[in-house]
Amino acid sequence: MKAAVFTAPNTIEYVRDYPEPQLNEGFLLRVRASGICGTDIKALTGTRPGMQPPMVLGHELAGEIIQSAIPDFSAGERVSVAPYAGCGTCRFCLAGREDQCRNKTMLSGGAFAEKVAAPALLAVKTAWKIPTDISFEEAALAEPLACVVFSLKTCRWEPGWSILVVGGGFMGLLHVLLASAWGAARVLVTEPNPTRRALAKQLGAVTHDPAVDGDLAQWAAAQTGGLGPHVIITAVGVPEVVESVITAARPGGVVHLFGGLPKDRKLSISAYAIHYQSISLVGTSGFRTSDYRLAADMIAHAKVNLKPLITTRMPLDQANTGFAKAKSGEAVKVLLLQD
Repeated sequence: MKAAVFTAPNTIEYVRDYPEPQLNEGFLLRVRASGICGTDIKALTGTRPGMQPPMVLGHELAGEIIQSAIPDFSAGERVSVAPYAGCGTCRFCLAGREDQCRNKTMLSGGAFAEKVAAPALLAVKTAWKIPTDISFEEAALAEPLACVVFSLKTCRWEPGWSILVVGGGFMGLLHVLLASAWGAARVLVTEPNPTRRALAKQLGAVTHDPAVDGDLAQWAAAQTGGLGPHVIITAVGVPEVVESVITAARPGGVVHLFGGLPKDRKLSISAYAIHYQSISLVGTSGFRTSDYRLAADMIAHAKVNLKPLITTRMPLDQANTGFAKAKSGEAVKVLLLQD
């Protein structure tokens, strides 16, 4: 089959004879849309554990069923499916932390390929049929939206709260969309890139230019009645930025380390903010099946409009160009499409 294969650090090769996935009591899917995300970009450097070449990357996907061994799904149906699901029986799964499961069921391979196979457990737990008025492109974004659902749930989100998103990339802007859909009273975004700042404003956020608008904490307080936002999402992987925003939260607020930082990086944090102001510091990576199902339902029922975030579409055989655009920051979300 055709695939865009990660063959060496910073190298993607388009091949036409990659091994076909095997159906194993689940369903076989012809991929129609797949998204390039920050994890794929990090993996491409060759330094991410467990993601070493040669392999096919990609875990945001939607397509059509080619063959199914599951009664509820038939050939020809349009579906999206999560890239993983917890085993359901381990201590983590039973405690509601499926994201930490050590025995996850995974797709047969990456989504930057013509086909993938979804094992039965994964298909039964996460696959959903795409309504006719929802595109493959939108459906492919259920996985990143699920990560944001988990993020805001972990922040103990409540309607009427205010939120500051640090970084107006794709995941940051997904937080803007979801917080707005969940009743945010005020959505703030700080972002140096003027194009992304303009998009955040288009989505309803009040925006901050770090080069012009002065001290972020003072600005955020001025936008929230002098108190600071209830929630701060650090959607960037820059330690110095993360350290600088913790004191911008209101007393009792939550700061979420959403953007991944290097494993061995230590942070310098105000003990006063944690102890006396009761600011909580949290983090999540990935999602749980419940988060994915909620994200899928929101997309299926048009509760969030993801279309403005899809800025670049490329055919699979131009995956190299797609990665270059994604890495440069020129695009917000790059989708690889297949007929």
